[in-house]
Amino acid sequence: MRLTKLMPKKALLLNTELTRFIQNSPVLNPVLNPVLQPVLKKGKQVTVGNSAKLLSIAHRIMPSKMENYFVLHQVKRLSQPFMDDGEIDFLDGKVAEVEIRDIDAKWYFTKIGQQLIMLDLEKAKAISPEPHVVFSASVDALVLMASQKVDPDTLFFNRKLRITGDTELGLEIKNLFDQFDLELLDKPFRKILDAWSDELITIQS
Repeated sequence: MRLTKLMPKKALLLNTELTRFIQNSPVLNPVLNPVLQPVLKKGKQVTVGNSAKLLSIAHRIMPSKMENYFVLHQVKRLSQPFMDDGEIDFLDGKVAEVEIRDIDAKWYFTKIGQQLIMLDLEKAKAISPEPHVVFSASVDALVLMASQKVDPDTLFFNRKLRITGDTELGLEIKNLFDQFDLELLDKPFRKILDAWSDELITIQS
């Protein structure tokens, strides 16, 4: 189920009308109003530059069920073709931890049957006292890897991505990242990810 299905129809209608109003407004649409372009550009730079702080706040105040639903929903969309072909069977009975260091977030994944599952810490420990493999990265590194603008090997060798635990399992998971079809992501999230990663590359260059 998409997140949009959880929204009331009136809210969706209002959002559609608001989007149309902005697109047609010579004042609010940056394409029609060049004066807005540098303002929005600066705003984007500030937002991306402070993304870790902003996400850290969001992570603390957002209900974990909502956050987990969103993350798992996107991961499932990317991994489903590989799940159907049996290419994620190596995760059966294994626990993979994803840690985002600068926002103190940890997610635990496993495969049960033909489903990719996100676990809380207690359920993860019930399968294994320690995760079989841990992927640890900063927000920026995760965005660059998820957007496929920078490959995992480059991040790994630059020590922006750490993989500890079962090395073979870690390599199998890492090799999937480059094969993910980003077109499978929800379109709004894909656009945000693309713009975010482009801005990161501009800032870091």
